[in-house]
Amino acid sequence: MKTIPIALRNEFAKGSTTRAWCWYFEQKGGAVFTVTTWSRDLLIDGLIYKAKDGVNPMAIESTADGAVSNSEITGALSDDFVTEEQIVGGIWDNCFVTVFEVNARDLTMGRMSLVSGWLGQLSCGRMDFKAELRSLAQALQQTIGDVYQPMCRARLGDSMCKVDVEALRVTSTLTAVTSRRTFTDSARGEASDWFGAGLFRVLAGPYTGMEMEVYAFAAGVFTLSLPLPFDPTVWPAYSVVPGCRKRHERGGLFPAGISDCRDKFNNVINFQGEWPAGFPGNNRILGLGSMVGQQS
Repeated sequence: MKTIPIALRNEFAKGSTTRAWCWYFEQKGGAVFTVTTWSRDLLIDGLIYKAKDGVNPMAIESTADGAVSNSEITGALSDDFVTEEQIVGGIWDNCFVTVFEVNARDLTMGRMSLVSGWLGQLSCGRMDFKAELRSLAQALQQTIGDVYQPMCRARLGDSMCKVDVEALRVTSTLTAVTSRRTFTDSARGEASDWFGAGLFRVLAGPYTGMEMEVYAFAAGVFTLSLPLPFDPTVWPAYSVVPGCRKRHERGGLFPAGISDCRDKFNNVINFQGEWPAGFPGNNRILGLGSMVGQQS
């Protein structure tokens, strides 16, 4: 059930024509954008909610059975809000959103919260964009739990892994660009594959904050898992962190001597995979079944 201040409820009951929707967006990198459907800017809790021409809300579908509330926001592309390059570059992916309604003529009446969640699928045309809003209940539809497996289930730097990734982050500039997927920093002298499976982050230009996984690294040359959605140039700055391929030799599961935990991060104590003795695998299970059938 949504709560609404008494003064605001009484005003809306009159059929008020001064109702305004407001959106609070917080990107993964921490950048905050605030917009409103009202015809002028609104100052709410110290933030200026800008009046954006062409930004339109869609009806919020909500039920009492705990299902996910869904809504959409559509609007015109603009350099000071949402651009095509940002959408294609993933800057707005999984952006946190809060939507609420106010009386634009009297903000002291408070606000009525409508929905909070994250941006889902985004798309854009030549002049406009469309963004899906997924409510907080979306998280309840996700499978939660650990996977029993020989490879490490932790993410590099999380609470199980405990490696200080930020201490290993490198900031530098590119010296050559071969394609949207391959570029070089001649100052890099790390061992081959040191940044393999790591994250490459753009630090300048309209794509600031965009990240892409590193597929391979050798002799200062980065190859990304996917090509960038734009033609890169020699950027003023980028940053990259090493990756972990989650391998640790255990009873022949991985080639002898291969261990990211031990050799790259000195972190075997926090390896989150299972020993072969406790992880038979499909091949072993099928093999045992064949042996039983032959004996019988």
